[in-house]
This record gives sequence, structure tokens and C-alpha cells, in this order.
Amino acid sequence: MNSQQFWADVAALEGNTLKTLDRLQPFDVVTVDSAKIVVRPHKSDKERPIKREAVEGAWSELMRRRELTRNDIRERYSQFNPAYVAAILAAVPDVDYRIRPIRLNIRS
Repeated sequence: MNSQQFWADVAALEGNTLKTLDRLQPFDVVTVDSAKIVVRPHKSDKERPIKREAVEGAWSELMRRRELTRNDIRERYSQFNPAYVAAILAAVPDVDYRIRPIRLNIRS
């Protein structure tokens, strides 16, 4: 999957409600544009922007290594929103996950 297809898959999530992978906290994908994703956790009802480069960077590393942890996402791509980035990546076709610890994998 190339970068354009990946972002199209992410854009298709707009308007959907997802859940964080471990705690199952619901959040809405409010908007997806060329620069960012805006999510709104149900718990706080406050919108949180996530830069496109954070999500694409995590996806690129996942594609390259075929595995990525939530800690990897927090340390390298999104310090404040790793749970949302992980859930968004897990919602893309061909991505599986495990919890405790949260680990994303590419389906073979």
C-alpha cells in the first residue's frame, strides 16, 4: 500500500467512532484533511488534532518493520496521542494488533 492509498483509507474513517485498543475508550474521527486528523474523545469531548506526518511516520515504520508498539509511536511520532494513532492504524486494512503491550502487526 502506498502513501496515497494509506491516507485515503484514513480519510474513509472520517465520521466514524473508534475505540482505543486497550482501554476501549471511544473517540470520533471528526475530520481528516491533507495536514491532520481531528479526533474527539467521548470522555473529554474536546477535539485533538494529530498531524498527518505523525500518523504517516508511524505507518511507514510499521510497513518497514512489520511491527510497531504504542511506545514506539509515543517516543517517535506522537507523544500526546499514541493511543489514538495506534487505533487509527489498527483500523486500516491489513493491520492486526495485540494488547498488553499494544503491538501492531502487518497481516501476512
